[in-house]
Amino acid sequence: MPIYLPKQVVTLYPTIDSPLFFLAGPIRGGGDWQSELADHILNREPSANIACPSRWDSRHRLAPNFHQPFSRATNRQVIWERHYLKQAGLEPKVRGCVIFWLDCESVTDPHPGPEPYAMDTRREIGKFTAYAEMLNGAVRMVVGGSPDFYGLDVILFELSQAFGYKFPFYKTMDEVADHALQIARR
Repeated sequence: MPIYLPKQVVTLYPTIDSPLFFLAGPIRGGGDWQSELADHILNREPSANIACPSRWDSRHRLAPNFHQPFSRATNRQVIWERHYLKQAGLEPKVRGCVIFWLDCESVTDPHPGPEPYAMDTRREIGKFTAYAEMLNGAVRMVVGGSPDFYGLDVILFELSQAFGYKFPFYKTMDEVADHALQIARR
């Protein structure tokens, strides 16, 4: 059950018994939702592999699960993200799922700027929406979070158009974890 952190790239071919999940969503200003979601996944599937773009260090409570050797490569984080997003959500040989968790900006620890909150998340979900259109819905992803996430209605409309059905939105991490596991096991 390793957790892969930026920027070390490892090519994985998880089996149905150890699927790969990419935790996509706001990092700066979004709180540590990734840690909680990782717990929900690992409680259901202890052998799961998790790619998490958070820049946790060796003091994080999940550090015992970090892929070893724990190191940071010199390439850009976006290269790391593309690698694992592709594996979890698109690569036919990999059992996996991309989980987009769209929560509102933290009131106590907001995004520092100057770019808008969740800017990269919006780009990533837009990219996966385009993949779904081009690949006739052959994209493995689930979306959950707060119904108050700014622009959620447009995001869900676009996803519904791309997939050809009313795209589901889950309001709890339990629901997200359950549905991500179902998708990964197909």
